[in-house]
Amino acid sequence: MLKSIEMTGETRDAAIDAALKSLGLDRDDVSVEVLDNGKKGFLGIGATPAKVRVSYEAPDEPKAEKKPEVKPESKPQKLSITTEDTTPRLVKPAPKDFVPEKLNVDKPQREDRPQREDRPRREGDRPRREGDRPRRDGDRPRRPREERPIVPSVPKERELIPVSEECMKKAEGMATEFINGLLQKMCIEGEVKILPQVEVDQLRVEIAGPDMGPVIGRRGDTLDAIQYLGSLVLNNTLDEHIRLSVDTENYREKRADSLERLARKMAMKVAKSHRSMTLEPMNPYERRIIHAALQEFNGVTTYSTGTEPGRRVVIAPDNSRSHR
Repeated sequence: MLKSIEMTGETRDAAIDAALKSLGLDRDDVSVEVLDNGKKGFLGIGATPAKVRVSYEAPDEPKAEKKPEVKPESKPQKLSITTEDTTPRLVKPAPKDFVPEKLNVDKPQREDRPQREDRPRREGDRPRREGDRPRRDGDRPRRPREERPIVPSVPKERELIPVSEECMKKAEGMATEFINGLLQKMCIEGEVKILPQVEVDQLRVEIAGPDMGPVIGRRGDTLDAIQYLGSLVLNNTLDEHIRLSVDTENYREKRADSLERLARKMAMKVAKSHRSMTLEPMNPYERRIIHAALQEFNGVTTYSTGTEPGRRVVIAPDNSRSHR
């Protein structure tokens, strides 16, 4: 059964997070419809909240069983009262010194068994207080807190699955044809080149031309969109999965160096001020660069927050590490 709720918030993301929190569901379990993006107003005047409708699948409610109808009796039955029911019965009182045998009130307590607090402790008894349990032969020694291994916050790398040579050649032709068609539609003069293969499941494509600014776009948004659309075309047609990488004028490497410098600069500020800092929204590839750059940086830890496409990296102080 499909159900939905409407929720408001200062922003669209805040309204979605509030709806997911009230339902106890993840972002992938629901569909979101934006009813109103809201307005910030001027100095808070005229601001309107954002409003979204979140739909989710709920289990069907069981049908209520019909209770059998009770037919009223035509005439109430009259109770017949006899003299035996109204006659009081005399009960002989028990003597004052009478004690039932089963109670055993005066049964003396065993004197040969010591009381609980005076009983000597036996081997195997549970300790009364924390820290009093004696060490046993099979116990594993606990390492001090500072010697425990620190789990890195960077996700594990995916396993590379080799792609056959025939499938890779077919992918090269499809990617070249698709990107050339996009460049013609965008009225951009450019040439598509296939770069040497570095990883067994990756196809590297480079676009060369006199003016590649429109191809890159703002912070690489247009280049990422071309790469994303090309990946959809390849993997929806081919039988094997191929990772497509589209680059121009060595933008990917320059962007990675810029992100690493930004990550180290922000990490220095976090370690000095002991306050968390949130970076701008990034795609998964750029977030992975930030995580990897600060994996060995002492005094800080990183994690991601939010939902796509507004997911961000948070650099937070890590008290278990000390900055050099």
